[in-house]
Amino acid sequence: MTLSNKIREFRFKNGEMTQKRLGELVGVSRQTMNAIENSKHAPTIDVAIRIADVFGVSVDDLFECTYDGKPERRCDTTNTATVRKKDRIEEAIDASAEHGSVEEKAENEISLADLRGVI
Repeated sequence: MTLSNKIREFRFKNGEMTQKRLGELVGVSRQTMNAIENSKHAPTIDVAIRIADVFGVSVDDLFECTYDGKPERRCDTTNTATVRKKDRIEEAIDASAEHGSVEEKAENEISLADLRGVI
């Protein structure tokens, strides 16, 4: 897996910001910022988010992930996550249908007015 970035491009678009200044804003050293910018070191998620926040862009706009391994592995799992989420929603709908209609549930519920009468 290779993680590339556009940090240098964004630094120069933002007043030719130095690595030292970016590191100060992010909370890491200039050396760490240099290693991240030159793809020698992958940032933690927290640091990646802080770098993106400095430039006012998303992490996706700043970093790009490529995988040179097995074809079934991908860095972009968006479609898979969307399908899984859709499946979970459909399962939840099916499960709630097994428990009766909203009207049936409402008949078995105690209303706030009923509770006030008890108190």
